[in-house]
Amino acid sequence: MDNQESALLAVERQRIIAEILKREGAVRTVELCELLRVSAVTIRADLRDLESAGVCSIIWGGAVSKTPPTEEEAFLDQRSTLYRERKQRIGQRAAQLVTSGQTIIVDAGTTTVEIIKHLPQTFDYLRVITPALNVAAAASSYAYLELIMPGGILRPITRSLIGPQTLHSLRLFNADWTFLACGGFDVPHGVTASNTLEAEIKRTMVEQGARVALVADSSKFGIVRSLNVTPLTEIDVLITDDQLADEAAVALSTTGIEVIRS
Repeated sequence: MDNQESALLAVERQRIIAEILKREGAVRTVELCELLRVSAVTIRADLRDLESAGVCSIIWGGAVSKTPPTEEEAFLDQRSTLYRERKQRIGQRAAQLVTSGQTIIVDAGTTTVEIIKHLPQTFDYLRVITPALNVAAAASSYAYLELIMPGGILRPITRSLIGPQTLHSLRLFNADWTFLACGGFDVPHGVTASNTLEAEIKRTMVEQGARVALVADSSKFGIVRSLNVTPLTEIDVLITDDQLADEAAVALSTTGIEVIRS
């Protein structure tokens, strides 16, 4: 009887874990232990069963889904075609914050890559730390630029590295600027994201930057994703486009953030 009950409990646990993976794209063992009130050994066994069933891939500290999360989140190639001119203007303005000799952390995204593309050719030296393949590819064309990519697991939907190795590598550096991307932002919730492991990467980027610039087009304002990354009080500058309404800019400014509309 006890074995039967344990089997039923395992089925229920795995159903819950699969639902979280489907919604968020990733799970962490420690969080599942707290949520389901079982040991790490039990959770790892559940994850192995789900991996065998083709639901997820196990990584150090948790697992990632083998299918995109259900929360609306387009692949990088799809997002790169949206609001292209706005993103270029935002990237050009953000690049003006960077000076020669600095160390900067650049988040994954289709707007953050425009920062790199608009850097001047005249710097003597610049260190760029990024987990994003598209950002790294753009940075590789600058002779003066020292490019550092952390280790980790590639998340195909964003073409960016995630996981404990990524977090550990980011914590080794103190940056002059962190350029942060987001799934959405507003005044009550601050910066939000859709993926558990990417949200943790973003939080670490914020911690490691002496100053933090949120680069996001105005279509992201008012969108609240399922995971809180950081309140706006932790952001120094918002660089967005000129389509952000005056009322929104005023409301955002009350948090102490500098709003730049380009």
